[in-house]
Amino acid sequence: MPNAPQQTAVLLWTAENDPTLAAPGDAEHLVAMGLHQRVVRVSARSDEWTEIRFGDARFRVQEKCLHRVSGVTFDVGDAVEVQGKQSVVRDIIWHFRDAAPNYYLEREGKRLSKRYLARDLSRAQNGS
Repeated sequence: MPNAPQQTAVLLWTAENDPTLAAPGDAEHLVAMGLHQRVVRVSARSDEWTEIRFGDARFRVQEKCLHRVSGVTFDVGDAVEVQGKQSVVRDIIWHFRDAAPNYYLEREGKRLSKRYLARDLSRAQNGS
């Protein structure tokens, strides 16, 4: 999808998924990372596979494992500011009832337990 904005989707992947729904070698990594219901970026599509990205990790899955969503402002690894303090997005989970992404942050190597909405965050001045 050259020059097109990357689309977002919720990955529906558990240990019970048929491993052939992911490219060879990717199924084990998806389970190990625990990416069920995580928001991922769709970076490319071919006839058989849809390439997805979660932070720096890349995988190929079949389209039926994805639920397309919109309104995702930040990516895993993005530097953000919340309440005047810089943090990094460590996880994004889709809240189906609210139809919105919930962002989980890390600050100075420590995981913050609170979930944030996009309206709570701004892109850090020196961030990505």
